[in-house]
Amino acid sequence: MATGVENISNEDICSDIVGGCVTLRSCIPCMKDNTSTYATQFCMICSEFLCDDCKRGHSRFKPGKHSFIIAKDVIKVPVVVDMMDIDKCEEHKKKIKFFCKDHSLLCCSTCAFIHRACINVDELAKFAEEKRELLNDLKRDLIQAAGKQRDIIEDCRQMKLSLNKNLSELPKDIEELREQINTLFTKATTNINSKAKDVIDVELKRLSERQTSLEKVLQDINDIIPICSAVSDNGTPQQVFIFARTIERKLNYIKIHDDQLQNSHFTLQLSLTFTKAIYTLLKKESDFVILISHRIQKISGMCYINYLFYTWQL
Repeated sequence: MATGVENISNEDICSDIVGGCVTLRSCIPCMKDNTSTYATQFCMICSEFLCDDCKRGHSRFKPGKHSFIIAKDVIKVPVVVDMMDIDKCEEHKKKIKFFCKDHSLLCCSTCAFIHRACINVDELAKFAEEKRELLNDLKRDLIQAAGKQRDIIEDCRQMKLSLNKNLSELPKDIEELREQINTLFTKATTNINSKAKDVIDVELKRLSERQTSLEKVLQDINDIIPICSAVSDNGTPQQVFIFARTIERKLNYIKIHDDQLQNSHFTLQLSLTFTKAIYTLLKKESDFVILISHRIQKISGMCYINYLFYTWQL
């Protein structure tokens, strides 16, 4: 948890007494029940104002230890930033307090003991403050990365719409010759649509998996941005350093993820072409229609087109 302080403003009411003004604050649980009750106690652990009745339930039913002070004595309340256990060591599940420069590793007390032979193992507070500005830059990078994910997701949606539209338009090419070779083209329409549907189903599945993967990355970014803002504004130096390191790793993962998707990505276009023998098909059966699948893949500014041919015989 990151902590800071801020002036209290929840339902404050000034009351005149001898010698000045006393701030009367409302009980938070009562407010949730649309009841106006003045708070008499403040739980320092939960940062919550309570009346006498709610204090008893708070101590009995809310897990963990609690520490109470008189509500009127509270001037400022700690601002709590939920780090979602990012500030805990993945291996030992303890609070991260050190950084080993020799191994570029965030360490808890157990890790620090393991790395006791390393030369550069320091407490986070020694150099964490310098990361606060970097954290703001990393937040901007996260926002830009989120924008990129949205753009790619929208591209996936548009491609899926285009593919479905392309599929619906494919029979039009066949219809031009239907009057002359109605029987053959009826079979061709069935076969070509079936095969095109198979091709597009595979492609739609690939695009859906790509979209799902990108949406997960985007969701991770959206989840972490509010924490980033909170840590940047109110986090301790240790939390700022920890979170900056976490975002650096997250952005590196996003870049690798995006590069992998981009390198394996291609644009699929479907169209029809007819063989020269089409006009002889009324007398002789043959391969008369070919579905050409154009996979347009862009890598580092270069455009590559792969042609896949599907042929049916009647």
